[in-house]
Amino acid sequence: MHVVFVSHEYPPYIFGGIGTFVESLARELGRMGVTTTVICGYPKPSPPKQKNMGDMEDEAVKITRLPYLNVPLSRHTMFQVFNLRRIRDIVRDTKADVVHGQAGSIFPSTIVIRSLAPVVVTFHGSAKANKANASRSLTRGGSWGDFWTSLVGYPAWNYIYQKELQHADAAVAVSSSLQSDILRETGGEYREKLCTIRSGVDINQLDRRYGRFEDTLENHDTVLFAGRLVWAKGALDLVRIGALLGEKRMKLIIHGTGPLLGRVRRNVKELALESVEIKDFSYDEMMKSMRRSSFVVLPSRYEACPMAILEAMCLGKIPVMYNLPYARELTENGEYGVLATDPNDMVTKINGLLEAGDVELVQSKIRAHSREQFDGERTARGYLRLYEELSGRK
Repeated sequence: MHVVFVSHEYPPYIFGGIGTFVESLARELGRMGVTTTVICGYPKPSPPKQKNMGDMEDEAVKITRLPYLNVPLSRHTMFQVFNLRRIRDIVRDTKADVVHGQAGSIFPSTIVIRSLAPVVVTFHGSAKANKANASRSLTRGGSWGDFWTSLVGYPAWNYIYQKELQHADAAVAVSSSLQSDILRETGGEYREKLCTIRSGVDINQLDRRYGRFEDTLENHDTVLFAGRLVWAKGALDLVRIGALLGEKRMKLIIHGTGPLLGRVRRNVKELALESVEIKDFSYDEMMKSMRRSSFVVLPSRYEACPMAILEAMCLGKIPVMYNLPYARELTENGEYGVLATDPNDMVTKINGLLEAGDVELVQSKIRAHSREQFDGERTARGYLRLYEELSGRK
């Protein structure tokens, strides 16, 4: 079995959780004896301190990097337009049994590769939900980036998603809540080809990366946020959360970048919030901060299956999220995490766990549960069954 992944992002060049998802799945499949090739991009010009890595061998994955213009909001399209012929040639020359792409960044490539091998597309979110949040953000402090990407750009995103569903031999939603959203938005048209396989974590690699900072001690009074600083992910709520944590003598570490980074920095400075520490997004630095934290907060108004939360839970960190479908699904209706209604409720519940002395007990329960439910091997076996079914149809 030879699986070719197509993704414009892949570590170290990542802009969200998709690159981490592909890396984890490709590595797990490689350990299971599946030949895996990742066709991914490197931005030109490269970001500071990041070099063109060229083609390289991973421990279990063959990686081929192709250049693209690093233009915000259209990296996925630039990657395909610049490399369409090369992507087709690699799929053909490797005699791939299956091509696995990520929604939003595999069309128009599907036009030239669908005749060469069955195509699986994994969906990590809903264009319609992003549009709704962008619309709400207009009068609630959202940025031009929020407006442009998800509201003005909605017709394009929706068209691409529809074409990917149409061309795919199989489509996968990363959570049951997302599958329900897609079916509702498409009137159930793709029910027969759409299934749910929850994202997973490469636990062995996670432990290695986490263990590199063993000299950093966990502090029950420290809370971490890691993600894009956009309105839909609750970037502006973080300022309120940080202020409330400060009143309880707790600390919030923010790792992220995005259109609202400048505003968050200004608000923190204007309010003189010594309880808030803002850092640029670097995986190693984020993992070091994870070591310091007992809680991970995500005040997002919409998610499907956020990789940062899965990793945090597998490390025994307590997730704190708004009481929304994705959060209820990941925490088993709050049994393995904290579900809240607003920033005040988040901080009140975090403080309640601290005062009750229940943090370590809750962490232990979350860690054991998550390492079983979100194990990347479990995810890989689900995909492998799907690949084998599709390759058997050829």
